[in-house]
Amino acid sequence: MKTKLFKPSSPLSNYIDNYMLVDIDWSKTTELANVWRLIPYGKVAMFFLYGDTWEYNFQGANAPMQRERRAFLVGPLVQPIWLRFTGRSRLIKIQFRSSGAQRFLPVNMEEFRNMPSLDLEAVWGNATHELLEQLEASPSDSESIEKLNSFLEKRLLPRQEHIDYVDYTIEQMKANNGNISIKGLEQKLGICTRQLQRHFLSKIGISPKEMSKLIRLNSAFCSLETDPSISLTNLSYEAGYYDQSHFYRDFKSLSGESPKNFFSNNSDELFVTHGANFVEQRIQITSS
Repeated sequence: MKTKLFKPSSPLSNYIDNYMLVDIDWSKTTELANVWRLIPYGKVAMFFLYGDTWEYNFQGANAPMQRERRAFLVGPLVQPIWLRFTGRSRLIKIQFRSSGAQRFLPVNMEEFRNMPSLDLEAVWGNATHELLEQLEASPSDSESIEKLNSFLEKRLLPRQEHIDYVDYTIEQMKANNGNISIKGLEQKLGICTRQLQRHFLSKIGISPKEMSKLIRLNSAFCSLETDPSISLTNLSYEAGYYDQSHFYRDFKSLSGESPKNFFSNNSDELFVTHGANFVEQRIQITSS
């Protein structure tokens, strides 16, 4: 099993957090569950698969799944998605910054909301297939990254107006774990609620309120990682919730089950939060 992180080239660094190269032979892997539950975290990712593809659905680990394509974008999610891996997974994941994907895709990101598989060949044509072949044939990881950087730099679009509204707002939300007055930010930016919401939906596909909720709930998972024995009352309070029923409702919408069931469930699923941290059932950290 191999996973490695790489930084993008300088021209791409404002829009892409990192590249992750993965090579896992599931027939030889026993320490990692092959069914994952991805918790939404407010960013989109792009995948190039040159090994076996996985299956996915929005219904749960025991529901029927459909086979993934080889080059695709996972749009902005506001509900969990389940993945099942078999064979040998060889892939590169591109983790975009919150509003970074739109610098490569000239579209309204709201169109891809809860879309688990946007076909990149439909966007970039045969060049996508050629890149997959080049990645599979690359003799080294560094050469794979060079080819990916070159491919994306050629598709970098001109910077669009108003994107800083979104970036600034998200920075402030993250700095406060999502517990910040959006109305106060609007006043500071000098724009109205409707304007800010329109910018968010266009640039990242979700509203400011939804982004704030994703940040707050993912902070709850961070608290679980830090203190697995934390009580649900303290967990909701640390996430900025003063109404437990509100916390329970948001937790279930994001994770797929209530906090009580989340703690007591004995399944073998692997929970993936923030797009990076792997959290097993029973809140045991496996890797990050």
